[in-house]
Amino acid sequence: MWRQLLQYTDTAGRAMVGFAAVLLVVAVVSFIVGVAQAASGRAATTLPYWLTTMGCAVVAGVLVYLASRRGKLR
Repeated sequence: MWRQLLQYTDTAGRAMVGFAAVLLVVAVVSFIVGVAQAASGRAATTLPYWLTTMGCAVVAGVLVYLASRRGKLR
């Protein structure tokens, strides 16, 4: 799917997919840091990490959806 998305979309669509990939990396790192904070006994300070994780994942999903709409997928 990713290969087709990058192959059949325009430059703006590729930029959307690239930015979505960066956001997914940020989401994964934020999730890992949040788990580490919770495991170390500071669960009350994990809300920003969970919000960052969910926000980045949602925005990345929207960007991939929009890029797929721009592309001429076969």
